[in-house]
Amino acid sequence: MKNLLLVVALCVTSMAYSQDYFFRSDAGIGGAFTTGNFKAYGISASAEPKFFFNPNISVGLRLEGDVLFGGSIQGTSGDVSVGLSSRAAYCLKGEYYLGDGNTKPFVGLSAGWYTQANIGTNVQGEGVGVSASAVRSFGLGPELGVTFGNFRISGIYNFVPGQDLVSVTTSVGGVETVEVGRSYVVIQLGFRAFGINDK
Repeated sequence: MKNLLLVVALCVTSMAYSQDYFFRSDAGIGGAFTTGNFKAYGISASAEPKFFFNPNISVGLRLEGDVLFGGSIQGTSGDVSVGLSSRAAYCLKGEYYLGDGNTKPFVGLSAGWYTQANIGTNVQGEGVGVSASAVRSFGLGPELGVTFGNFRISGIYNFVPGQDLVSVTTSVGGVETVEVGRSYVVIQLGFRAFGINDK
């Protein structure tokens, strides 16, 4: 009986050490830009702690923050310049890596909450301005990329359904309502920050 227990214990220990699972935390920096009536460009930063079931499948979190410097909202009376806007995302994320080599493509999908706010305005004339409140909504982020060693490059389309009604005050004193989409794109360079049992 003791010998049987010893064999079982050795088998369990051997199986535990032979598993391919590991933990890794990636970080990323890059650029972000919007599309549609609101056009703006800026910088993006992210952190992605994730658990790998094996070298090809991972599940974890994506924490992203974006600051867009400048941009414009297109209205019927012309463009109104927006000084600064922000984006933040708190998502669950899954990834699948194709192949077994050091360099391999991957696809990812994140889903979670997106917070967006226009927090500044460049005034182009007396009485000209933009007014918009912060919004929080659920969205998806499909991703395509390539990993090479400890680095990766990818593109993410953050699909955030819905539109916001933005009040634009024109130079003649009128108030115009413009629909602004919430979706945006991030192109990022990622790198491994640290790992546990990560070979």
